[in-house]
Amino acid sequence: MGHLTKLSVFIFLSFHFLGVSQPLTEKTDLNVYLDCSYCDLNVLRTNISYINYLRDPANADVHVLATRQPSGSNGYNYTFDFIGKGLFEGMSLQRTSVEAPNTARAARQNKLSNTIEKGLMPYWSQTGLIDDLDLKVKNKAVEDRQVETVELEDPWNNWVFAIDGGGSFDFETVSEKTRIWGRIQINRISEKWRIRNTLYGRNDTNRFESSEGDEKSTITSNVRRNYLGSSAVRSIDDHWSAGAFLSLSESTFSNLNLSTRFAPAFEYSIYPYTEVHQREVTISYRVSHIFRDYIEETIFQKLQEHLYNQSLVMTARFKQPWGTLYAQLEGSHYWHDLSQNRIEFEGYLSFRVSKGLSIRLGSDFELINDQRSLPAQDISLEELLLAQRQAATNFRFGTEFGVSYTFGSIYNNIVNTRL
Repeated sequence: MGHLTKLSVFIFLSFHFLGVSQPLTEKTDLNVYLDCSYCDLNVLRTNISYINYLRDPANADVHVLATRQPSGSNGYNYTFDFIGKGLFEGMSLQRTSVEAPNTARAARQNKLSNTIEKGLMPYWSQTGLIDDLDLKVKNKAVEDRQVETVELEDPWNNWVFAIDGGGSFDFETVSEKTRIWGRIQINRISEKWRIRNTLYGRNDTNRFESSEGDEKSTITSNVRRNYLGSSAVRSIDDHWSAGAFLSLSESTFSNLNLSTRFAPAFEYSIYPYTEVHQREVTISYRVSHIFRDYIEETIFQKLQEHLYNQSLVMTARFKQPWGTLYAQLEGSHYWHDLSQNRIEFEGYLSFRVSKGLSIRLGSDFELINDQRSLPAQDISLEELLLAQRQAATNFRFGTEFGVSYTFGSIYNNIVNTRL
């Protein structure tokens, strides 16, 4: 019980608020299913060694469901929902943990471990092992402690700056591939505002040497993509938000010297935004003005043009004990010609069918009728194979399917990292 003695007395008070006075059961163990892809099980099993870790939620006393959302400081806000099952049915609580940006992996795992340990205490106290629980009070009793609210001073006023970049280089006898990229982000996220600014640049160069007899030739591909985007979104209430988006971009792949877009937008969330860590269903509408300056004349005999576009996006995200669901459906069209439109769908479902059996289904699909930037000149086989230019198409489709089944021992308590 070494870890338990380090917990301060406020944990004990949480038992009281949950209505705990006497153990509900003489169980001498606690079976826990940890649904957390961000957690290191080796660390948890070492730090919290007095519970049983289960591979399947069917036999668990407590299902710990973890979700996280990026915070305004480029860190993460973790939410842990502790869901009682069986003898603990109806006994649920929630704990949160805030991670600062650039947190070391070891510090992150220890903090997550500490948060989970505190959340499990009320369940642990309802077993027959409550008599083995020792509490250590820091300073003085909680009921005598006066807690003062401290207003933090932030000299940056919630503005966060991030710079990253990199490159890759692959060399073979007859080919060379290089990629250089960089990104600058300047964001400010508060309760009322979400302001994001991104500058991104990428350059891909591919070089191939071919020979026919004594003749040698070199094929070189250079694709450049640059992007500058800015957005400001204002929270109106628990369900509505509104904002505006502005972007400038260039892409040799998409035949664009310059493309600008300005788009006001509205979004409605069916569930309150406070529930986003577990469930989210939103509908957003956007109207855009687009200006394009093309590198080559397009199939519509245009070197420049102004366009107006509208789009409707429906998004659903659920993370529940039964699994995870994500789906997004988007439809858009140009105002001057409704036949120039696009429909996009992407989604996946990870679902626990029964004890030990789970399935994963994923798919993305696009119906494309709005490729206005295609150059009038036919794309060559060389440009197609080297992905130098965008090719004409009226659809894209991709899918994935997976099945997982495990059986045997329900426990997963042992730590063994040997070779």
